[in-house]
Amino acid sequence: MSTEANKAIVRRLMEEVFNQGHFTVADEIVAADYSSHDPLPGEGPGRAGMVANIQAIRSAFPDVRFEAEHVLAEGDKVAIRWRAAGTHHGAFIGIPATGKTSVTTGMTMYRIAGGQIVESWNNWDALGMMQQLGVLPMQPPPAKTFQSMADEAYRAVPTIKATDLQRRLQREPNLLVIDVRDAADIAQTGTVPGAINISYGALTYMADHDVPEDWRDPRLADRARPIITTCIMGPLGALGGKLLHDMGFSNVHILEGGVQAWIDAGLPVKK
Repeated sequence: MSTEANKAIVRRLMEEVFNQGHFTVADEIVAADYSSHDPLPGEGPGRAGMVANIQAIRSAFPDVRFEAEHVLAEGDKVAIRWRAAGTHHGAFIGIPATGKTSVTTGMTMYRIAGGQIVESWNNWDALGMMQQLGVLPMQPPPAKTFQSMADEAYRAVPTIKATDLQRRLQREPNLLVIDVRDAADIAQTGTVPGAINISYGALTYMADHDVPEDWRDPRLADRARPIITTCIMGPLGALGGKLLHDMGFSNVHILEGGVQAWIDAGLPVKK
């Protein structure tokens, strides 16, 4: 049979048997001695075992719906990436009904011979389903580090090179450069001429338009004002830029390489 004919058989299995519960269709498209290489717990052998397994799924999730996201075929094999959504109203693989909805994805490969499915290999997200049903706890996201937060900031906020910043400072009088280091650190190295110093900690409330007015910095009243954030090497300045970005400032850039890049470019610093 052609690969398109084989794909049509698998689509019939999913739509007519899994979704519609027309189990007699399995007599036509599944071999009696069908073999599953990844059976569910308690799944019996052959076509009868497959049908009983599908019946168990539909009993546990009466509103289940399987969707084929991708179907690929080569030779006598058809691979399908599927997505199944349903509400857990009955026992399933030993899990009592929870009343919760789960969305599960998986991939199954079928081998077709003589117009029938003769064997399959299945891989699905059982862990994700059990977490959604509340059987297993959801995994917490990994703890953030300074470097991971800086990387996230660089992905969210564009950067600007030192020489480009110098040119912009010459033609944009409204451009605001903020060095987010502590004043003592700036005193040791200097900073970009014309830059103002608002430490990262102070920036969290000085840029907040909802705090009392005497807490705010009036230079940050306009969220559309062009702003460049920096520190000595860049990462802390990146966090400052991301902070402003998250607070609704729409024209923020991070000085790439920080003040050190400015110095390395031979540009003057203010101490």
